[in-house]
Amino acid sequence: MDESLKKKIIKLKKDGLTYSEISNELKCSKGTISYHCKNSGLSSDFKIDENILKSMNEYYKFHTKDDTAKKFNVSHSTVVKYCENKRVLLTDEEKIKKNREAVKKRRRKLKAMAVEYKGGFCERCKYNNCIDALEFHHVDPDKKDFSISAKGITKSWEKVKKELDKCILVCANCHREIHADIKS
Repeated sequence: MDESLKKKIIKLKKDGLTYSEISNELKCSKGTISYHCKNSGLSSDFKIDENILKSMNEYYKFHTKDDTAKKFNVSHSTVVKYCENKRVLLTDEEKIKKNREAVKKRRRKLKAMAVEYKGGFCERCKYNNCIDALEFHHVDPDKKDFSISAKGITKSWEKVKKELDKCILVCANCHREIHADIKS
């Protein structure tokens, strides 16, 4: 290792520069800077807020090291160093439950987006009290590619919008009346 680089790092750190500033000036890695600063008894730049640390610990229990590092804008080594508990491994049942919840959340979000896209209320009676009571009726059933609210169907927003363009937004009562008129 070049002794002059080590001396420059220590001098710049003592002058109050951050690891990033030293790295930019000397064109060396932050790891190299950290190594020399620690061996010289100089403290690191990094300070983590108590509240952020608590949040990071909770998040890391159920997420990967990569996800945690991205969410809190820190390095992987910071996650390993500051997180008390390693990630909790989920059982197969817990994974299934977590996935089911994520799918339900996505479907609710798509439904809200779809209702908003179609105006937010029944096109026949203007009902808008409960989103669960609003449904999508295909004006021409022959042009129907898929049922928007069918269980097990999760499509991209772009595909859903194309299908919504073939529909009208109606409340459950009006939808039943429409189908009763079609059958009679």
